[in-house]
Amino acid sequence: MRRCLLLALALTLSAAHAAGFLTKGAEQLVTGELIEADFIHRSGVLRTEGTGVLVEFTLPPCATISYLNTDADLRDVPLGTRGVFSVMPGGAVAFIKAGAATDEAATERQRQKHKAFLKDRGLPALIEKVEGKTMTLTLIGDPVSLAALCKDEDFDPARWAAEKRRIGIAVANEELRTYNPPVDQQGTTVLTFQNVPADSFGCSGIRWVVQPNLLLEGFRKGHVVRLFKEGWPVKDMAYGESVYPEIFNAETVETDPDHYPFRTDFANGNLPWYQLQPGVYPPHDAAHVIGGELVKVDADGRGGEFRTDRTGQPVTFTLPPFAAVMRHNAGADLADIAIGTRCLFALHQDGQGAFTVASRITDEFTHSVAWRNTFRLDTITPGKLLVATQLPEVKDERDILFQPPDLGVRELLVDARTRVWKGSREVKLTDLAPGDKLLINRTARTAISQGTCTDIWAGLDAHKFATEQQRATQQAALQKHGLPAWIESIEGRQVTITLFAASRAEFTAIHHDDPKGRTVYVRLGNDKLQPGNEAATEMRVLTSLPEGNTAGTDGCSGVRWLLEPKELPAGYSKGRVVRILEQAPPVPDAPK
Repeated sequence: MRRCLLLALALTLSAAHAAGFLTKGAEQLVTGELIEADFIHRSGVLRTEGTGVLVEFTLPPCATISYLNTDADLRDVPLGTRGVFSVMPGGAVAFIKAGAATDEAATERQRQKHKAFLKDRGLPALIEKVEGKTMTLTLIGDPVSLAALCKDEDFDPARWAAEKRRIGIAVANEELRTYNPPVDQQGTTVLTFQNVPADSFGCSGIRWVVQPNLLLEGFRKGHVVRLFKEGWPVKDMAYGESVYPEIFNAETVETDPDHYPFRTDFANGNLPWYQLQPGVYPPHDAAHVIGGELVKVDADGRGGEFRTDRTGQPVTFTLPPFAAVMRHNAGADLADIAIGTRCLFALHQDGQGAFTVASRITDEFTHSVAWRNTFRLDTITPGKLLVATQLPEVKDERDILFQPPDLGVRELLVDARTRVWKGSREVKLTDLAPGDKLLINRTARTAISQGTCTDIWAGLDAHKFATEQQRATQQAALQKHGLPAWIESIEGRQVTITLFAASRAEFTAIHHDDPKGRTVYVRLGNDKLQPGNEAATEMRVLTSLPEGNTAGTDGCSGVRWLLEPKELPAGYSKGRVVRILEQAPPVPDAPK
């Protein structure tokens, strides 16, 4: 029974969008060890004690962590630390108590570390009321730890209200990340102080009524802010942690649900999912993304079966003609992906409402490269690697390269079947060394495992070689079978086509020449990209056309050509799939 309950938790824990503090008394205590942590999104994975079931968790803004008997951030808790997690109804983890202190010195070191952490980022607070020009907000944190910080910083909340002292307030999101505090923080006057019961998780007992210079859009009931005491530095969060969109890391930028007139994996749960339409490329984020292990590829290469993460449920899927398949950060055919590889499947509903149509499939290697992440190897133990997720080096305002802080940590499982690559050579697991920059592919996640590494690429040379090798494989296939495209329109003898591409950047880099005046050979195909028995038609490329309404879509290269044959054969019509070849293919066999 307990195992079933924990398994249910593992499958249902998700981000909490609470508009207030979580009341104590309704929580369920789950004991386990931390095996993965995402510092940016305040989430992670724990392995439950005894059963070994994995539980994915996300911390709401009011959640707090106690490590070594004092306040902490998730990044302070080492992998493998045993903790007690307070899980609320609905899945929010409101409190984590981890790591018993062995002496007072260890606790004090952690307290000072967390104090510096808060001074750099501001004290988090929850807006409880907005009335006229004033806001009522309650500081988030452990009452004892926050009282010690106030004493250290000569920061008396009651006195500051009586003296109408000034503070800075910056808008934050539910992950406690700010946007651009040096620019958007508002000078604010503290008007009154209220000492409230600290009977909810994360409630410090300190409540202020304040009046900012200007009420910003983000100053709303239930929203989160960061407070800066006089004398504290008001600066951007570390590179990769801020929500400010100038930081080139898409994963740190918030996505506005209002941009999507359909349901997505992250918003608009009250709206229907986007429905695929003939001759139309689906927008980014329109699919339901599911992770799972590829277990079968159909003989025609345009469908197969995968086993979903955690549940192991089999899903049979098909690929529309424009579907993008990426392996090793390069375009691929589905058959290029090894059976047993975990991928992310971007799925759309079929005619019966089931998610079986995959518009995009990517392996984990590709996913990491897309978000500019690698794993730095820190510790090697039997059957396990402990790694940190990191961004590449960037230049500061003085044009000096620096390494941004780690984004998270995790354990990677390995076994005798794990293949390891350095440069172009396959090596042994024992050839790995701390500091190596890794990219990986794994098997599917299960109820008790994050998946075992099938392949590890160690070092930038190995990453580059894997990509170049796959790119060459795909280019050879495209030269043999032709570039896939849709017929967008036909006017007289002139045919407008739009070319498919798994990666726009890759397509543009390879096919950058002006095709005007070039002779190509066009073969009609079906929705599985298979050519028919008709002979190829010689056509001249009249010109390249500007991209149509396909920006921000999946599967489209953005490249349009206007073609013209001497005579247009029968069978050509809007929406038909074609293959574009540079050389005339052999005449196909006559149908039997």
